[in-house]
Amino acid sequence: MGLKELLIGISLFLIFEGLIPFISPSWYKKSLIQLKEINESSLRSLGLFLIIMGVLILNFL
Repeated sequence: MGLKELLIGISLFLIFEGLIPFISPSWYKKSLIQLKEINESSLRSLGLFLIIMGVLILNFL
């Protein structure tokens, strides 16, 4: 994997992360407030799940 592919991946990540606050800022703010109420172990489990899914998808590409 070269630098170009890494920059493409980072760019796509930033685009997708920016879509929700751009399209619906009020929904985004509500989501962030609700996120504060989730305990840390659940967030950590979600993060681990997302990492594993990302690695699996990359392996199948």
